[in-house]
Amino acid sequence: MKYKLLFKSALVCLSCLLLASKCAMDYYYPLSRQNNSDENIYFHMNRNTVHSYPDSIIYFEEQNKLIIYPDQKKEVAGGGLSWEKIYKGIPKDTISFFIINADTLAKYPREVVNERYMILRRYDLSIFDLQKLDYTLRYPPTEAMRDMKMYPKYVE
Repeated sequence: MKYKLLFKSALVCLSCLLLASKCAMDYYYPLSRQNNSDENIYFHMNRNTVHSYPDSIIYFEEQNKLIIYPDQKKEVAGGGLSWEKIYKGIPKDTISFFIINADTLAKYPREVVNERYMILRRYDLSIFDLQKLDYTLRYPPTEAMRDMKMYPKYVE
């Protein structure tokens, strides 16, 4: 009788643990990137707290090699951690997203790309900016992005 109760208790605890861990893993937080240009591009973000905004150097050791072709939208950077939590874990309220021409990265070493700052655009976005954009970054920037921080600045 004592063993049956112990077995049932262990089974209930194990079931709760399995259900709780499954719930936490069932949702992920994507970031879509949409290329509305006629160029093949890379979107890149510095993913650690050491190299974060206002540092505008691109740290390629974490470069995402995902090319986004013209008129293509890709959902990337999904994970089990919400973007709100990611933003809480960085020193500033801003993450820099870099857009780089794929041909530029194929032609020049990464050091040269950084030295000459050979980017198409850099978006410096807060969590509120990402929410306003419905977690979809677009290149070139849209009218909805006109008041957001970016380099070069938005021009109509």
